[in-house]
Amino acid sequence: MRRYIILILTFISFIAIAFAQEEISIAKDFVYVMSQGNYEKAVEYFDSSVSNLISSSKLKEIWESVLKNVGNYEGIIGERSEESGKYKIVYLTTKFSNAYIDIKIVFLNKKIIGLFFLPAQIKSYKTPPYVNLETFEEKDVKIGKDFVLPGKLTIPKGEGLFPVVIFVHGSGPNDMDETIGPNKIFRDLAWGLSSLGIATLRYDKRTKVYPQEFSNYKDGFTVMEEVIEDVLYAIEFVKTQEKIDKSKIFILGHSLGGMLAPRIASLSKDVKGIIIMAGPTRPLEDLIWDQINYIANLDGKIDEKEKEQLELIKKEIEKLKDPDLAQKYPLSMNILGAPVKYFLDLKNYDPVKTLSELNIPALIMQGERDYQVTMKDFEGWSILANKENIILKLYPKLNHLFMEGSGKSTPDEYNKEGNIPDYVINDIMMWIRDQK
Repeated sequence: MRRYIILILTFISFIAIAFAQEEISIAKDFVYVMSQGNYEKAVEYFDSSVSNLISSSKLKEIWESVLKNVGNYEGIIGERSEESGKYKIVYLTTKFSNAYIDIKIVFLNKKIIGLFFLPAQIKSYKTPPYVNLETFEEKDVKIGKDFVLPGKLTIPKGEGLFPVVIFVHGSGPNDMDETIGPNKIFRDLAWGLSSLGIATLRYDKRTKVYPQEFSNYKDGFTVMEEVIEDVLYAIEFVKTQEKIDKSKIFILGHSLGGMLAPRIASLSKDVKGIIIMAGPTRPLEDLIWDQINYIANLDGKIDEKEKEQLELIKKEIEKLKDPDLAQKYPLSMNILGAPVKYFLDLKNYDPVKTLSELNIPALIMQGERDYQVTMKDFEGWSILANKENIILKLYPKLNHLFMEGSGKSTPDEYNKEGNIPDYVINDIMMWIRDQK
């Protein structure tokens, strides 16, 4: 069950257990000790800032939930590391009987200050057949000011000027391709659209490049720091590019990015239109509750341990629903992986109302098999269906990643290699070309 919470926070929500870094040998020792069930010893590897939050019993709960949902631990099959300022980050690719998981461990002064369980990046990307690499150029770029982010600009070959689409991530520390398992959602979109004459910009999310900085906000942070500021920088960047049509700048947001797209457009007069892919219209805590119940019931039963954990999460959600949330809890206090300030900010934002007040076109896309952002959210957008500038499209076979499948969607589906179908790319391209 805990693994499901971690996946939810990675794909849909926040920066779960948001800390950062360590040494490969220490990381391996930590995982070994944890895998042997010696949780009292394992928590000794934590920095005091973490051990105050994650006790040995909590670590035991996390690890046992991972085992329950991905099978028995079988060992480490790969390793890699990177540095970010004074922090060191280690990724241990580990094999379980039913899945591969990257255990991300962040260190400061050889003490663990961050622990993440992520889908392993072990499969090579398969270029979809609709991509023609000869029709566009891709170059490395930098986005931002105080938090400079690496990115890629794809520009079709030939004479400009070209419309441009800026991609906005879902929640979690996403890379520029929005990589989930072996799948790269934003690369599919970028290469597919550029093969059809549309430029694109994608970049690593701030929470991926600067995770440690988010612990420095004394009163917590909001989606402004997590997402929006960098999109505004991206808009200014594309305006400086010679072959870009500055009158045709579009925002494409996936998941949380889709929910925030109207807010971003309200802050920039340069946004020509927005594309919303699986954008929530309900409070995030409602999505989390629906998700964990959906996943817990996939096997047709909920055991006593799962009931206990569901009850704990329910109590956390009740805190967020409390009308006196701001008075009862510090702004920096974490609830469900994000600070109180984060949720208070979103309580004051209505994506549907914001979009209804914008005089720009919008394309709203939804997969019917999506269990993370569901038809309930699409129904929220549907009240705008009578507006001439709004187009809504449903895709019966698609999941949250906008990839095809059949039957009920599951978390394991995200570990299957796939690509966004060509008809999704074509629908976006045709909509953009219709914006005269």
